[in-house]
Amino acid sequence: MLSTVRRVLPFEYGKYRKHLKSLDAESKILRFGYTVSDDVIDSLCDSFENDPARHILFTIENSRLEFLAVGHIAIESEMELAFSVLKPYQGQGMGNQLMARCIQWCRTHGILEGYMVCLSSNVAIKHLCQKYNIIMAGDTGESMAKIKLDKANIITYANEATDDNLAVMDYLGKRAFFPLV
Repeated sequence: MLSTVRRVLPFEYGKYRKHLKSLDAESKILRFGYTVSDDVIDSLCDSFENDPARHILFTIENSRLEFLAVGHIAIESEMELAFSVLKPYQGQGMGNQLMARCIQWCRTHGILEGYMVCLSSNVAIKHLCQKYNIIMAGDTGESMAKIKLDKANIITYANEATDDNLAVMDYLGKRAFFPLV
């Protein structure tokens, strides 16, 4: 299923908190690498909301603007990617779409090196790492996947502009039916 991926606006970051808390226990472990409580999610989300320039979010949402899947780019000393998909929507290609969109954004912004924390039991993320030439540094337990991206080219910039514009149109169409209250 091909869905629109759009960048999350800073005033919507609270919806990321709700999304993370809505993940089932297994999906939370796959996202964070360990069991996390709602208090930990609140603390993390507070830091994301306080510094949205260093925490770039992309989402796939339903027609009611609820987050089904999120790609998170954390920009600290290095870039870190993380992904989460609600259980009923796993296996539909949303993680692939989010990873492609996050990588494209990083390339167009000159952020070419970083990492991902991956669990060896996370078959989906291991597959995506292979697909996008992200090298995992271990096969058991928690692994660090090293990300090295190519520089952006004219096609990357054109795709970024097209994807941004399509996402805005999709968002505005959904907002027409479900305005902010």
